[in-house]
Amino acid sequence: MTRPSVSTDPVSCRICQANAPISLRYHLASFDVYECGRCGLRFRHPLPGEAELIEMYEDPRYHETPYFRNAVEGAGMRSPEVRIYERALGDLAELGKRGALLDVGCGTGFFLQLARKRGWEVAGVELSERHRAYARATFGLEVWGGDFLAAPAKARSFDVITMWDFLEHVLDPRLVVARARELLKRDGVLLVFTIDTTSLFNLAGDLAYRLSGRRARRILELLYDSHHNYYFTLNSLSRLLSSEGLTVERWRSDRAYLSRWVTQPAPWYLLAGGFLIDLLSLPLDRPYRRTAYCRPKGD
Repeated sequence: MTRPSVSTDPVSCRICQANAPISLRYHLASFDVYECGRCGLRFRHPLPGEAELIEMYEDPRYHETPYFRNAVEGAGMRSPEVRIYERALGDLAELGKRGALLDVGCGTGFFLQLARKRGWEVAGVELSERHRAYARATFGLEVWGGDFLAAPAKARSFDVITMWDFLEHVLDPRLVVARARELLKRDGVLLVFTIDTTSLFNLAGDLAYRLSGRRARRILELLYDSHHNYYFTLNSLSRLLSSEGLTVERWRSDRAYLSRWVTQPAPWYLLAGGFLIDLLSLPLDRPYRRTAYCRPKGD
């Protein structure tokens, strides 16, 4: 990816908006990463345009990553995605939820298929034409194409809305969360699953970057994926959800599961170190991913 020419720095945080200090955190090959001094949200600058988004999400290399190969028909419980999805469906049952479920950024539709097997009435939204076609042909799912903000859904029509590895990809997370709250029933649940930028992996990458005099950027460029626009912390995600009228009722923590996204050969010692960090991340409460289960605040 060619680094675009940018003459201005960002002036505000999407969560805190105008009254928060913004600083440059990392200068990477393709873009910069800025950080909000109030909530801790990190974000890429500049954000991609619509044409770049379509190009990224229709790239065959993106579709052929282990993440998507683990979420197709026939994937079993050895897949970390299946275990996480099944646990979430169990959590939703414990929270007393049943009925209509919308998965935003539903990809291949695999989570929707698992939910439907448990009795949910399901629908999805997906930007990628290739993934929509797979979800429809393989599972016979109803999947709307394009931007979630323009999805033809009625207000207060869903008992649950799920966002698996989605919120970090959007252009404006406040608008997305606000739209989700609008579509939720009064006692509905929004599930958000995303990366925690204070993870042990991120701390290790930051340390290597600083000890090398800011030359060791490769680890950071893996952690700050160009497909992601926002990099959340527990605090910034909580503030975002609260600002749009949602209360977090439950958190879940998960490892990275390196097999999900290691696609290129790497020295054994780097892989071993990565797996060790991954194993330590949960007992040290520095997980790579978090799940928030949220309900609307009282109307």
